[in-house]
Amino acid sequence: MTTRVPTTAVRVLLGALAVVLVLLGLPQAATATQVHASDRSSSNGRAASVSAGSAADAQGGAADSGGAASAKENGAVSVSVSGFSFEDLDPRTTPHLWVMMKNAQIGTITPRSVRSTSCPVDGWLGLGSGRRAADEPRDQCREPAPPMDGWVADWDVYAQVARGDNYDAALGSLAEAVPDIRSFGNGAAIAAATPTGHVKNWSPVSSQLGSDVAKSAADGELTLVDLGNTAADGYSLKKLDAQVGDILEATGWMDADRPNRMGEGRTPIVFSSIADGAHKGSSMQATMMLRPGQSAGLLTSSSTRQPGLVQVPDLAPTLVQLSGAEEMDNAAGAPMTVGSEGTDWKVRYQAVLDRQVAVKTQNDLSTWFFPVVATLMLGLLALAWFLRKNHRELIHSAAYRLGVVFAAMPISTYLVNTVPWERATNPDIAMLGALVGWSLLLGVLALLGPWRRHKFGPVLFVSVITVCVLAYDVMTGSQLQMSTLLGEPLLIASRFYGIGNSALALYCCALLLAVAGFASLVTKPLHRVLIVTLPVLASCVILAAPGLGTKFGSVPTLIIGVAYLVLAAASIRFSIKRLGLTVGIAGFVMLAVLFLDWLRPADQRTHFGRFFDSIISGQALGVLARKIGMNIDILTQSWMTLVLPLFIIGVFWLALDPHRFGLRGIEDTYRRIPLLRAAVISLAILLGVGTVINDSGIVVPAVGVLFLVPILAHLETFRAGLPRVPEGVGVAASGDGAESGDAGVAAKSDTAESRDAADDESRS
Repeated sequence: MTTRVPTTAVRVLLGALAVVLVLLGLPQAATATQVHASDRSSSNGRAASVSAGSAADAQGGAADSGGAASAKENGAVSVSVSGFSFEDLDPRTTPHLWVMMKNAQIGTITPRSVRSTSCPVDGWLGLGSGRRAADEPRDQCREPAPPMDGWVADWDVYAQVARGDNYDAALGSLAEAVPDIRSFGNGAAIAAATPTGHVKNWSPVSSQLGSDVAKSAADGELTLVDLGNTAADGYSLKKLDAQVGDILEATGWMDADRPNRMGEGRTPIVFSSIADGAHKGSSMQATMMLRPGQSAGLLTSSSTRQPGLVQVPDLAPTLVQLSGAEEMDNAAGAPMTVGSEGTDWKVRYQAVLDRQVAVKTQNDLSTWFFPVVATLMLGLLALAWFLRKNHRELIHSAAYRLGVVFAAMPISTYLVNTVPWERATNPDIAMLGALVGWSLLLGVLALLGPWRRHKFGPVLFVSVITVCVLAYDVMTGSQLQMSTLLGEPLLIASRFYGIGNSALALYCCALLLAVAGFASLVTKPLHRVLIVTLPVLASCVILAAPGLGTKFGSVPTLIIGVAYLVLAAASIRFSIKRLGLTVGIAGFVMLAVLFLDWLRPADQRTHFGRFFDSIISGQALGVLARKIGMNIDILTQSWMTLVLPLFIIGVFWLALDPHRFGLRGIEDTYRRIPLLRAAVISLAILLGVGTVINDSGIVVPAVGVLFLVPILAHLETFRAGLPRVPEGVGVAASGDGAESGDAGVAAKSDTAESRDAADDESRS
């Protein structure tokens, strides 16, 4: 009996490792396939985007210096609208913008401001401050009014809203950084205004716009142009294209005598859509940039680190850099750079269209997908509970197999990005099809691999795959997390790189179950502690390191959450004093990390150092207040989120007290995997801490339960007649004595289970 346990452990480890290696190669294989389908050009963009904080920034930095030098002589031009996306481009309706797109550096831009949709005023306030800012809440978007005697209309309203929004927006920051600004149009006056709302060198848009802009740029001024709201009724895209064409011709960028109609411009020009323009819904917008001496490519920035993706707060730092001025203070964004040069315009255009489709599809599906999945999982758990005696064959053929498939579903929501589902005729169906396909593939591998005969083998397989895929994604640019059902919604613009809150919750849940399963295969407390702690420490580095996970709350979440499991592995009784010591250690470690990052130069600090600086300056309370407000908003957004805490509590009650609910399969699992119950307790602590620390609130434990419920259903209906864990492998005294009573529970196990053990083993 004692010799079979190491054999099972070896099979589990080797089998999981082999499949992990295969899966980790799939994203690259899918990318390679996509490259061949796109004339092999997109591989350059993806390769450059993996390390956008290093190679791309270094490449863009050298080019930016040339652009800044040119800007000092000829100024810079920013042409902005609202409600314009790349889908609005057409070679017949917008020929000038179409030619600009083919030769410019392009990217999708997220228009997120203070609220879920952004009005034109919001975009102009964001452009002028370099941070999220907005007008007061209104039923209809406010039309920017012309300045009166050199003062922006309604400026006192904008300033009051900015002071109360907790986004630390300093209105007028752009004017402070670049004193020489010329503005055309009502909205441009808002962005060009000083902190007091005063604007100089303002003019309305006239028929001589092209020559006026060219003269202003020749004088070395930063020129801001407002060409209106394309989402407004009656707006003419042909007129917009003609106005942009006049500016391009006047500044030397458009030449009808050339084959491609593009000349050699002398002035950097940025065309961007800075807001949604209406309250009907949010969508990704378009941005394009022409810079002297630079080739076309996909835009990115150090604030997003994603190819072809920027945000509105990036525009102000970009204009400051192009103007040759000193770096802006208090800007949330970063100067835009080109992440991939030399690619074909069709590949670039397809990349930004793919991004728009992915964002829209995620936004549309997420409204109903998770309620449906939650209902299915509740039904699965009820199936395993109520029908197990009367329909045993049905349960064994459905519930325990579906449990593994559903457990693989969360990580499959990320793996869908390994295939180009955005290009399908029906992208929503293609996305769901890829999700089902990945879930079935992982479920089949979990159920048919050499680990299937072990009680916890299929769960270990899915847990290891989940941890490895997410770790791999974090270390290679986090592209799997962008615009997937459990990934980062770019319209919210909460995170563009690193690990998001949903992915963190899933990673931690899978990690705890995995280390508990492997640690239960050995007998010595020291070995169990090492198996638990080493992966957790490595995960702290991966999840928190700047440039990798970059997740401030991951370290205290993991340390506090795993403390109970470590004590159980070491056979040490849990106590409140030891929990307090763990919390103190986690707090000290995080303060040390924040302080060390703060010691670096201000322009090299990550969000760790910036948060420590906010603590010193007294602004941390505003950040915390915003996070608390977001947690409350998420919890109270519907009746389903209000009852979600009760559901989460019920799931953990069921998992930790299976005898009360007659779940003999879970009880049997606790006997075979001695550290599993301690892992579930640690998981409850971890998700509770994650709820408080992270700004996603109740979403964190909800994702954990999404992973835990199907695992409980699988374990409850899995009946393999396997040898027990050797004597001496026991769970540490945990303070409640539940584990010490397992022998008595085992004596009460029904005889039907032992009679059917051989049949169950053959069926599995």
